Amino acid sequence: MECELCGQKSERLKKVKIDSAIMSVCQKCEKFGIPLENMRVQNVSPPQKSATPVFIPQARAVPKVTGGNHSRNFHKKKDSDIENLEIVPDFNELIKSARTKIGISQEEMADRMKEKRTLIAAIERGSIKPDIKTARKFESLLNINIVEKI
Repeated sequence: MECELCGQKSERLKKVKIDSAIMSVCQKCEKFGIPLENMRVQNVSPPQKSATPVFIPQARAVPKVTGGNHSRNFHKKKDSDIENLEIVPDFNELIKSARTKIGISQEEMADRMKEKRTLIAAIERGSIKPDIKTARKFESLLNINIVEKI
């Protein structure tokens, strides 16, 4: 049998959902989708004779934060605060220099920041200017300052 994603022959294929398609894939390609056993069936419309079942990923339990006087939005900046901030002109050089100084790859930095490696590379080249939220992630991870008040 052949994997429907990479075409590699495999004795054991697994059904996964990739975007809106259900495919039979090999073990290597399994990571690109959600295994069907991790999904539950739910009707999209009210029950009718011809209601089509749709597979929806099961939600993972998120621990509830309790106690303290802080609300969930306590640390979020107001839009007006963000409007008064800008990224320093040499942000790309500062980011690349700090990353190489601590000895991590673009891939590792992307994983830690939960961003794509291609975005990190484009920012380090200076072809993309990071938004304030992403810039704050760089500041936190690399212990640098690239956001300043206007």
